[in-house]
Amino acid sequence: MKSGRWLYAGAVVVALVIGLGLWNPIHVKADRDYVPKFRVDASWPKELPAPVGYNPLTWPTPTSGDTEAHRWVQGEVAGSCTDQWDNIYTFNRAWETGVTVNGVLQGNESGAIDSNDATPAGAKPSPPVVVFNSDGKTIAGFGNPALQQTGPEYGYPVYLPHGAHGCYIDYQGNLWVGGNGDGVVQKYNPKAAAAAGASATYITQIGTHGVCDGPITGTNTYTSCSETTSTNSSHTLLSEPPDIAVDPLPDPVTGTRGTVYIADGYGNHRVVVFTTTDGINYTYNRQFGTDCGHNETPNGTPTVSNPCPDGAFGHTGGGHPHCVILANDGLVYACDRPNSRIQVWTKTGTFVRNIRVNNFPNTSAAKAQAILSAANRACDMDFYPNVDYLAGKSPTNQKYIIDVDLQSDNGYVLDRSTGEALRALGRCGIAPCPGHNAGEFAYSHTMNVDSQGSVYVAETITGRRIQKFVRVDDDDHDRHDHH
Repeated sequence: MKSGRWLYAGAVVVALVIGLGLWNPIHVKADRDYVPKFRVDASWPKELPAPVGYNPLTWPTPTSGDTEAHRWVQGEVAGSCTDQWDNIYTFNRAWETGVTVNGVLQGNESGAIDSNDATPAGAKPSPPVVVFNSDGKTIAGFGNPALQQTGPEYGYPVYLPHGAHGCYIDYQGNLWVGGNGDGVVQKYNPKAAAAAGASATYITQIGTHGVCDGPITGTNTYTSCSETTSTNSSHTLLSEPPDIAVDPLPDPVTGTRGTVYIADGYGNHRVVVFTTTDGINYTYNRQFGTDCGHNETPNGTPTVSNPCPDGAFGHTGGGHPHCVILANDGLVYACDRPNSRIQVWTKTGTFVRNIRVNNFPNTSAAKAQAILSAANRACDMDFYPNVDYLAGKSPTNQKYIIDVDLQSDNGYVLDRSTGEALRALGRCGIAPCPGHNAGEFAYSHTMNVDSQGSVYVAETITGRRIQKFVRVDDDDHDRHDHH
């Protein structure tokens, strides 16, 4: 039995090392002018591993004497991103179970593994980062899931960001992760991290683990992480950053490459920019975005008497901003989730325009009304077609935006120039599409695309999965196909 355990774990590690480093990048499918149409690939991803003797804290080393198979459970799939080989990375929350001391549970996330996840049958949290190839096979799992057992911060992560959230693969192949309950973003070498498993260490991090850009109340440093007390001003501290983008082009201020744009937006209300000369040390350079002081109401519609001005993010509910993406037009796109709009800036922080996610002429009035009755329509976005890791160097036309709508549970193909919703990802068409069947959504949260034209949507809260949507080419193009 012992040799079988090692062979199984070894096979996964070997597969992940190969999958993360030895293939040549694939070619991008040619841009097509008609509005993309998608169908869900219900066979993706494949079955998750169930290693014999699996221990999340020692992976890939099994627990001696444990002869039981332990199925991986991802919990909430908070973030997803694509590398240059079209592998799909997910940043997951099953491991954030918290710790109970003197009857008080602290540090737990809603997406943590629980008794509904077959834990009596041996299921255990997957590694925090799980990587799939384009066919859906698990090729990697890594990240240190250790939680603090004592002290004021008991239950919170020892190493990784608390509140696992967004991820991004940069032009050099590094993985960046952020947390919406912490003060850091971290940078990893995926190949080295995959081989190390639970012992994976970051290359560098921006910010301070467990400390945010706000006052600390009492002895627990995580009390500094709050949207109600954040200062939106620190040059060294972040406050609950959910997303990251890295620029392969020379920075417009410093001329150096590798500038990091951070959506510092569950506590703070800004996009903050750090530059580097060596990829290890990052220095604050600039920021843009302010706190509106309220959310546009109802549901992201400008308040007649007191609208949020251009460049100001919604006040409460997190996600202000929720995403940051660099386009090949040289601009920065940031999701103002509370106000259901995408804000567009120059790289030096000059506001350009808003793209409001409220233009639904290609569905019935009743369905459009249902969509507009909910908020958080600009939860995440990507360009389409796109090569994500190349950011502003992507060679595609980026004609469309794929937008994720958190509360209506759908994703839309938007005309990038007008914001008009032309199609939907969900099986319901342009309409709310809640559910747990393939092509439906439960808290559609983040998304990414690959170079072959597929779209991936990660779901949190009650969704706890990631779905793949493949492009469908047919001859019955609708009336938008030749715009």
